[in-house]
Amino acid sequence: MNAERLVEELRARLDIVDVISDYIELRRSGRNYKGLCPFHSEKTPSFMVSPEKQLFHCFGCGIGGNSVNFVMKYENLSFHESLRLLAKKAGIDLKGFRSGDQGDSREKLIEVVAEAAKVFATNLKKTDAACSYVRERGITDETVRAFSLGYAGKDWHFLSRFLRNKGFADALILQSGVVSSGEKGIYDTFRDRIMFSIFNAQGEIIAFGGRVMDDSQPKYVNSPDTPLFKKGEILYGLHRAKEGIREKGYAIITEGYFDVIVCNQYGFTHTVAPLGTALTSGHLQKLKRFTKRVVLVFDGDEAGKSAAKRSIPLLLEQGFAAKVLLLPEKDDPDSFLRREGPLPFSKLLSMSRSAIDFLLSISRKERTETVREVIEIISATGDRLMKEELISELSEKTGMRETIIREEMKRLRSSLTQKTRGEPSSPPPSSRALCYDEEILLLSAVIAFPEKLDAILPSIPLEELRSLPVKNIFKKLGAQGGGARLDSILSSLDDEERMLITRLTVCPGFDHETVEKNVEDCIRRIHARKFDERLKKVHEQIKQAEVSGEQELLDALLPERQKLIKEVP
Repeated sequence: MNAERLVEELRARLDIVDVISDYIELRRSGRNYKGLCPFHSEKTPSFMVSPEKQLFHCFGCGIGGNSVNFVMKYENLSFHESLRLLAKKAGIDLKGFRSGDQGDSREKLIEVVAEAAKVFATNLKKTDAACSYVRERGITDETVRAFSLGYAGKDWHFLSRFLRNKGFADALILQSGVVSSGEKGIYDTFRDRIMFSIFNAQGEIIAFGGRVMDDSQPKYVNSPDTPLFKKGEILYGLHRAKEGIREKGYAIITEGYFDVIVCNQYGFTHTVAPLGTALTSGHLQKLKRFTKRVVLVFDGDEAGKSAAKRSIPLLLEQGFAAKVLLLPEKDDPDSFLRREGPLPFSKLLSMSRSAIDFLLSISRKERTETVREVIEIISATGDRLMKEELISELSEKTGMRETIIREEMKRLRSSLTQKTRGEPSSPPPSSRALCYDEEILLLSAVIAFPEKLDAILPSIPLEELRSLPVKNIFKKLGAQGGGARLDSILSSLDDEERMLITRLTVCPGFDHETVEKNVEDCIRRIHARKFDERLKKVHEQIKQAEVSGEQELLDALLPERQKLIKEVP
């Protein structure tokens, strides 16, 4: 089965409304469905889904396409990765599916990492010291299985030998990150460590984190970056937290593996953590697919306060509504939950402080300087409505008038403008995007009534079309011959062409009774443009000849004008 056949099979088995409803809330709106676009910030729904055409389009940001395009964008996956995810959802057997060398390589890497996870899981069961350590941390057997915890033994070559015996090439094993290379050859990356399987958002194991059971070495080691794994983009636990986040409406962000695991074990299934790094825009891009509300739950020491303070500007810039919960000093979510239980933790969560309140409360600087720093952070907030709320909150908490806060923000913007003055401006819009109404209407007719496509295509004067996207779409349809369909060429279109199709798909079009007349009118107007332009040019030449007194030229132009008038369609 090739990719084109698989797309057809997915279209037949999966309704786009069901696929997209797994990610965002949709409500019926006439023949279509609508919801808030997950790809840009908006308060009024402009994201439309057509069950009839199996396409979506956002009138706010312009993005559109089919189910595969949606999953690619939402999950940040390649085309073939999206096909595999949807095929799994549809229950389609992918044996024999060829996704190309890159897709095959990824699948082999996934297989290597999965085999390593099995080895680590088996080792944990066999190693008393590791089992004891996990039990002492309060982790149940069910949680061990749910998070695929394991243990890497002390042998420097056990895993590498095992994977070689499984038939995996050294180059592939090295690329997966589970082994490393040195002067004496390859060796296991992780040794004598409790192992944490790191999953992507789709639930595939892509990397590992390892923790020592004493303080003899660096406490934590993560897999190196690989084709599967980018440390600055993966949130630990997100694969399990997605449903909890949707249910609760917000995410808890903690600092470590055990924090996430223990929070889940105690029912706080909407918990995630970066992998030993500060929050990055890559983390937040992943998280904002599921929520734009977070509570930072960090240790109550100075390090925890600093981590929260560093995170807030980025969160606000990315449009997140952020709160902060600092636990009692020397506590983290793991230790607090195991000692106090879920009810006290829930109570503390309900008392989380807003980002503004937190920033004002922890600053040791002079009050005016602190407020100025907070204003600077608010100024960079990515969501306009949120910015208004933050200005109001800062005014309320400091007693400073909103007008003063806005003046300071204006001064900051002015200062930034001075710094950036002289930078090149954005290029003018592409001439490809120029709109020719009759050509758009013609494409709308084909979209609304695909059964008429074979009859309409031969009558379209391709050489006279001026909208490049429309021209390319009709050319690709024509190249398919009889039985051409728009959905079958969707994957071959560029972004501008696909956006045009999806926008027209969810717009009201022609009715069945008038479509043929409207198509004829569109084609007539397209033909007429050439005559209109020639006639206009002749008119101008006649005026110039009259002014200059060129009688001979006038005698030639006047009959030509009459001829053109008669020939105009």
